[in-house]
Amino acid sequence: MKTLLKLLVIAVLVLPLTGVPAKAQSTKQQIQELKQQIEAIQLQNQQQIQQLQQQIELMENARQADQEKIAEIKTKQETVDEDAWYNKFMAKYDSGFVFESTDKDGLPFKMKFSILAQILGSVNDTDGKDVATNFQLRRLELKWSGIAFAPWFYYTFMIDPASSSLLKDMYFTAAYQKEIAPRIGQWKVPFNREELNSSGALQFIERSIVNSQFSLERDRGLALVGGIGANNNVSYGLGVFNGDGINGTSVDSNMLYVGRIQLGLGGDDDYKFDANGTFPTAKAYEIVPNFAKKPTFTAGFGASTLPGLDCAVKTPNGGVCDRIAALAYPSSDFTQITADMNFKMRYFNVEGEYDARWIAPDTGPQDTAFDQGFRVQAGVFLMPKTVEIAARYALVDYDTNSGVVPPDTSVTSRQWELSPGLNYYMSHNHKWKLMANYTFQRNEFTEGAPDVDANIFRLQVQANF
Repeated sequence: MKTLLKLLVIAVLVLPLTGVPAKAQSTKQQIQELKQQIEAIQLQNQQQIQQLQQQIELMENARQADQEKIAEIKTKQETVDEDAWYNKFMAKYDSGFVFESTDKDGLPFKMKFSILAQILGSVNDTDGKDVATNFQLRRLELKWSGIAFAPWFYYTFMIDPASSSLLKDMYFTAAYQKEIAPRIGQWKVPFNREELNSSGALQFIERSIVNSQFSLERDRGLALVGGIGANNNVSYGLGVFNGDGINGTSVDSNMLYVGRIQLGLGGDDDYKFDANGTFPTAKAYEIVPNFAKKPTFTAGFGASTLPGLDCAVKTPNGGVCDRIAALAYPSSDFTQITADMNFKMRYFNVEGEYDARWIAPDTGPQDTAFDQGFRVQAGVFLMPKTVEIAARYALVDYDTNSGVVPPDTSVTSRQWELSPGLNYYMSHNHKWKLMANYTFQRNEFTEGAPDVDANIFRLQVQANF
């Protein structure tokens, strides 16, 4: 019995020890398997990393190739585009649509295109006539101007489809030296200020009766123009013209000789000489009645003569031929002078002009007729650069001496007009504006003929761009 108990105790103690080596063997195997799994994962990751690195390398190579291709294309474009037309072409807006370029030889070309459109509504109540209410396309001026071939060779070309005379201006100016610049073509002759004032920069809708009578307007001819002094304070124009008016042709050798000189003082510090202007002068002294940042004064004098004028053959602009017909003169020598001044500042402006004319018949008993006229106008800005009130008085006095007017003939002895006006400058200059004018006009006659009065209301909108 005791022996049996001893055997049982020994069995209990020995049996657990027989499983230890087997368990230890199982743990070692698991560790080995885990290591193998780690090595497999590391190998797999290494392969993935290598694949990713290869993809990155391929992408970088492709990117570098693209960059090299882009650089090559740019280089090629730069080489080709140096002579491309669009690299030598510039377009912008500057008081008109401006285009600039050069040709293959590097010669400069510049063109400014602008449009002046005026639409007018009027009511005219003149004695002895029906009241006339009218809407009118007053002007539609299409203008091209600039330089060609050289920076000193200027051109201007202007037409007006709304006018009875389609061609208005066509002239060349060679301003190699601003002091003496030849000009040839058709343009406004350098004479009286009111006519030289651009139609797009008038203070009133219509020019005065003085201008209608004494203006020479446009003609074809040759002139010298220029600006003198560091600030171009003095400008001039001196020329010979056909004397047959706009689009006219001279059929004799009795030419129109015209000259004008102008002095400018003060101004807005822009003294650049505008060689291509209607009357070339410094920008500060251009012929505009109002708008000045600083006090500006200008004064001008002009003279003209046309010997042996036969209105059956040649008809200069203005009222001279109507006057010769009214006096029943034969061919005549006619001479005119004009003098003007303008003072303008920010809020106020005033302008005056005097004109005189002598008509001397070549034959017959009649004396030389002396006619004269003047105008005075002024404006005040109620709102700076925006709202202006203005007024103008103009008078023309005709020679009615017995040695001039044929007996028992009734002719106009005097004309005068008074015109108040209101201007609304929507663009703060003359480019875009609305104008309203009233004009009372009286025509007086000889031989006791009754006066003829006219009451005229005008409203006009303008766009110049």
